[in-house]
Amino acid sequence: MLTNFIERQNAYQVVKSYVTADGRKQTTALSWLDELVQRGRSADRVLDLGCGDGSSADAFKRLLPVAKWCGVGIKSSPEVARRMRSDVHFDTFNGTDLPYEDESFDLIYSNQVLEHVRYPDRLMPDVRRVLKKGGLLIGEVSYLEPYHSYSVFNFTPYGLSRVFADAGLELLEVRPGIDAYSLITRQLLGGPRLLNFLFKRSPVNLLIGLVGAVAMLPPAMIAFLKLQYAGQFCFVATRAA
Repeated sequence: MLTNFIERQNAYQVVKSYVTADGRKQTTALSWLDELVQRGRSADRVLDLGCGDGSSADAFKRLLPVAKWCGVGIKSSPEVARRMRSDVHFDTFNGTDLPYEDESFDLIYSNQVLEHVRYPDRLMPDVRRVLKKGGLLIGEVSYLEPYHSYSVFNFTPYGLSRVFADAGLELLEVRPGIDAYSLITRQLLGGPRLLNFLFKRSPVNLLIGLVGAVAMLPPAMIAFLKLQYAGQFCFVATRAA
């Protein structure tokens, strides 16, 4: 009965092509990238779009040690202000026009950045331009997350698919991140580090997984329910033909 009810929902119909059985697992962009690397994904050049303090460079040294990492961001932000390192390369841009040649990167990583982009419809076509054919855009974005650090937009999975399609990018899959209730509670308490474990496993996602198992829901429907109540969600896209 629950399966039939979900199947009839418009919200499920518009995102079901982007959810898979693997998508029922709570995910971060880096853990998903780790999974892709384990499956054989490689890259020669990596761009961290909206790199902030540049901390992802360390993760990429571990995941893709031979890849050339480059970070790009706007001139000033709270995250850029915390940047201390000088061992990797950083570039600055105006938020819409990337300072790179066409098809420069095999992989573009964007972690909790797109909700801060003032003109996503102008930036994303340029992301497509600098992404190689067959390359991947992987990242994470806010959905039901409260305002933070000059955020201007939150995306639904459907909304992200529309922005990507208009830019010539193809959304391949979305996966739920931390649930909204846990994310809101963590922010309300001032974002203590002791609650960072919630980004890997959060209570509402665990509850949905349990209910889904009892109701014998298909894995993709469990993924959909977690997405519906996600504070953040992850995505993988590619350059459309």
